[in-house]
Amino acid sequence: FESLRSAILSNHNPAVPSPDPVFTAMRQNFDFYDYSIFNPILPLMEDDNQSATAVEERDSCKVLSKEDMTKLTNEHARSLEEALENIAKSAPSDQSPNAFACSERMLMLLSFDMLELMSSYSKSVSYIESMMESQLISAIGKRLESDDIDKFTTFHNARLLQKAPNQFSHAIRQPEHYPVGLVSIEDNTGDRKCIQTHSRIVNVSSTVKLPLAAATILELAGDQVLHGWMNQRFGTKTASGRKYFFELTARARQFSSFILVIGTMNGPSTLEPKDSIIIQNKDEVLIPLLLEELPTAKEFKDAIKSLSPEQQRFAKAYRSMQLESSVFGICVVQIKPQLEALLSLPPNSLDKEMKLTQDLMELFVEYQVPSDLLSYNGATDDVAVEDKVSNVREHVKSVMEVIEGEKEKHLKNAALNTAMSIEKHIQQDLAHSEQRSGLHDVVNGALIDPRPPTMFYKSATAPARRSGAAKLRAPSGGAQQERFRSVQSSAAPVPRMAKMSAVAAASPGRGTVSQVSQPAPQSYHGRTEHVLADRSSTGVDFTLIPKTLDVAIENNGEGSALRSTIIKTRDTWTRHRQENLLTASKDEVLTTEDLKKEKHKAFDLLDALSRSGSLPIQYSELHVIVALTHCFDKSVMETVICDNVNPIEKLELSTLLLASAIHGVPARELIKDDGEL
Repeated sequence: FESLRSAILSNHNPAVPSPDPVFTAMRQNFDFYDYSIFNPILPLMEDDNQSATAVEERDSCKVLSKEDMTKLTNEHARSLEEALENIAKSAPSDQSPNAFACSERMLMLLSFDMLELMSSYSKSVSYIESMMESQLISAIGKRLESDDIDKFTTFHNARLLQKAPNQFSHAIRQPEHYPVGLVSIEDNTGDRKCIQTHSRIVNVSSTVKLPLAAATILELAGDQVLHGWMNQRFGTKTASGRKYFFELTARARQFSSFILVIGTMNGPSTLEPKDSIIIQNKDEVLIPLLLEELPTAKEFKDAIKSLSPEQQRFAKAYRSMQLESSVFGICVVQIKPQLEALLSLPPNSLDKEMKLTQDLMELFVEYQVPSDLLSYNGATDDVAVEDKVSNVREHVKSVMEVIEGEKEKHLKNAALNTAMSIEKHIQQDLAHSEQRSGLHDVVNGALIDPRPPTMFYKSATAPARRSGAAKLRAPSGGAQQERFRSVQSSAAPVPRMAKMSAVAAASPGRGTVSQVSQPAPQSYHGRTEHVLADRSSTGVDFTLIPKTLDVAIENNGEGSALRSTIIKTRDTWTRHRQENLLTASKDEVLTTEDLKKEKHKAFDLLDALSRSGSLPIQYSELHVIVALTHCFDKSVMETVICDNVNPIEKLELSTLLLASAIHGVPARELIKDDGEL
């Protein structure tokens, strides 16, 4: 502001020709310095609504009147005509061979005059805007940023609306129980504030389908909550080109767990899953969100106006798909209460069974054990809760014993195979060494049967063959007998092989011995012939809300600012995990491959909890988010000063449009009465 003020007061003087030093130098180079042209542009404010008294007293008024402005423009025209006449008198004629004849000099003079006027106008407008911005900052006390508008919007919505937006931070709990976790969408640029959304519980009696595989479809019978998020952006840089400003955060309590499923709504009652993860034991998962803004309805119509009818139909069909796919879905499934329903246990019976719950999750996720092997199988239900839990605990213990027995069996087989491989390797080395030394039929004068040396010695894993065993002729001489005994003793290392087998079983990666490892359990989803009956939903069709908003925005004249926004998740997540109770939590980055593994684990557990789709998921919550972004091309201060636009009023109208679509009522019914304001 001070630099502009100095430039205006020091350089901009209408009475002095060519005040700008840049244009002064240019005019001197082309011999136009002697021509004086009056500059009528002044950085002054004009009052269009002057009263009669003000007009009479305009001589004493500091603000110029319209008559004064007319005098300035007339003086500019007079001085310009005078300069042109002087050029016509002094400059060479057009027939002269001079490069700068009369016409060229007049054209150059007019060009320089236009440039000076443009420069003066730009500086004057900048000076006025800087002065107004300085006054606004003095009145408010600070320079406003986007965060300040967020705070005011939250305050204003609470005063204006009957149903004010709430923070998107939801505790995962059963009625009258302590929360097992938390799900929220937070701003990661500052103090991690939660976003504000308009919320409404919809489709109370209907279910949502969650396909896990081609033949496994889950029924989510829990609450369905519709959210409307009004985001705002100041500046020309789109949200997709900036840093990830928002994160979906999921936290679990100690000895608690739940399943998080993220996807988009595909049709009126289907959630198409994209990612899924099991969150347990103080895990905290941070999922960056990407905001992709779609063109407004007005921009879309203007863009396809010149296309052919076939191209327009194609563009409209694809835009319809984009609007429907912009509905973001977050599903939370509580594990403990669903386990109780799966195992035929009474409600709340697993609340204090922490180890049993962990064992059940391990059996379902790691080993895909059928739930029928673990559920309560009593003859009658008139049994105490402790007895039912004990019955399930015995089933779990039996299955765990079978698994441990299989593990020991695999370890023994691996040790046996390793020992046999080592023995075979040693015998092959002995045979090769004998061949290299030329010992075929005679060893130090002793005759030897030309059969393989493995026939001579007793193995550590198999008895020696006595029938048809090799007959060894005793060599003559004490030294030869001693040497033969040393060869025989080195060729039958029974104790040594046992030790090497144990070492190889403990560390299978050593040496050149072939490894025999237990195959890792593969993820699979059980197939079922259970066909879910199509249940008619008389509630809200989530995929139609973006289209309804698109039409409402266009009809209300906000088509150039409000954009439908697609919410996506980034390919890399961050997880804070504490490996055990004695260590501190560590951060780990989940890559695309890690997310695939986590998704398979979560789907395996969902498949088990629902008996491959035959048991509805009663303990679930589905949060559906429809997002809009109000886009301002400039910053907050530039929007107010340069564009003369009040962003609060624009955001107020946008908020009413979104809240009306979410709550399903006219906008007038959402505003409080005058007595309540």
